[in-house]
Amino acid sequence: MTKSKKDKLAEAHMLYTAAKQGCKPKSRAKDGSIPTRAIVPCPDLPEEGENGVKDLCYKWLKARRIFCNKHACGRKGGVLYGIKGSGDIHGYLPDGRGFEIECKRGKGGHQRSGQRDRMALIHNTTAALYFVVRGENELAHYFKDLL
Repeated sequence: MTKSKKDKLAEAHMLYTAAKQGCKPKSRAKDGSIPTRAIVPCPDLPEEGENGVKDLCYKWLKARRIFCNKHACGRKGGVLYGIKGSGDIHGYLPDGRGFEIECKRGKGGHQRSGQRDRMALIHNTTAALYFVVRGENELAHYFKDLL
């Protein structure tokens, strides 16, 4: 698989930034995904994985009476459904702004290039918010000033 010009520039920028800061560059997988890390400590849920994190975050939002729905994307019976690269949970804040939450397992996970493109599209073209979370603690951290 050949890399696009955008991917080559992103990789060059990553290498330059790492060299400037004097640290190792983040490793990238062959599919273009990058590893994610929590900004606040989150417990790992190895048996439930990403779905366990999605359920906990969904319950956390519902307990605070925030309008949201789980989102799924895939293929069933040869038919594609959902929005590719979209977050696992979609909703609206009390002030009317939309948000998407991409859930990853507690110790990290990988954000695919399509998910990064979707996040950039939302951040650059709308007033909506897009979060990558690894547990309730990180979700609470992001939402503390929004509610």
